[in-house]
Amino acid sequence: MKEVFDAHVHHLFEMPIEEAIAIFKEEFPVTGTVGQGFMSIPNDVSPEKEFYFDDMQNIRMLFLKYAFSPNAYAFSGLEHPLNVAEIEDKTVSDMYLKQAQEYALAGYDGMKMLEGYPSLRKVMKRKLCDKAYDNYYSFLEENGIPVTMHVANPEENWDITKVSEAVIKAGRVYDHTYPTRLELLSEVEEVLKKHPKLKFSLAHFGFMSYDIEQAKRWLDYENTMFDLTPGGEQLLNMRTDWENWEKVFVEYQDRIIHGTDYYAFPKTENWEECFKRRPTFVRQFFETDGDHVYGDRPFKGVKLDEKIVDKIYSKNVKRFWGEPKKIDLNYMKRKA
Repeated sequence: MKEVFDAHVHHLFEMPIEEAIAIFKEEFPVTGTVGQGFMSIPNDVSPEKEFYFDDMQNIRMLFLKYAFSPNAYAFSGLEHPLNVAEIEDKTVSDMYLKQAQEYALAGYDGMKMLEGYPSLRKVMKRKLCDKAYDNYYSFLEENGIPVTMHVANPEENWDITKVSEAVIKAGRVYDHTYPTRLELLSEVEEVLKKHPKLKFSLAHFGFMSYDIEQAKRWLDYENTMFDLTPGGEQLLNMRTDWENWEKVFVEYQDRIIHGTDYYAFPKTENWEECFKRRPTFVRQFFETDGDHVYGDRPFKGVKLDEKIVDKIYSKNVKRFWGEPKKIDLNYMKRKA
């Protein structure tokens, strides 16, 4: 089994951090995961459309980095007041810049942004390219601090007739009151026009599996990357036109990083099936040319060139992120 660096790992289940660490220590060896990028999500919107804040998310990520060092990274998230849409731009701008400066000194290695998620973007009422973010992005750009951002969602989520009951129940269907997928992507492009040297990675391949030319335009920017974390649909979409998508993977083999949306899954009877599902899917897709099933969808592996796979699995992310920063232990203790 190849060893992998997983650049997209979360801790969102309601369990003590000690339990999560113990579960991760069981899960990682099974999937060959030898390095981790722990991604924080302090603000989100519930299926009931409620905006909420988890004040322990950021410090949990730093603690997980500490537990799995030296080959682990922690990405913090901006912490938004629940009334952020009502606060004047100058106050918000100062708040975001101060947070970014604090996180950089504390030992976080980058920023995880969920602000491009349609429901979160709607309740916050600020474009991703809003001037309230300018000083924050400038600080990250000037200091070479990478950003991983979730932008949009699968194209079909804007059409209730094309999604499953599970997607509807999870609140991931969007009507005309939400920004569209293309609007969200255009906001990110505006960010990069203002901050062309920003080290910016789109999670889930930016949900661009519908448009090869759009994906290539994104990679025309100097410091942009794709995190291929699967929801499932983007790799399966690519498989239907793999002859052309393979050319993208070959041409931009230094600009794609591996991730799975990994979790410390609670120890239920189907525990192993849960934590292996996405890592197994990614491996089967890229390492084999056999027939497999992901969820209820059959697919055939593409068996990508091994040298390219090695870059995607570990080399690219380490080059892009650099060495993990030293943790300020006094900060970590104080915040915890």
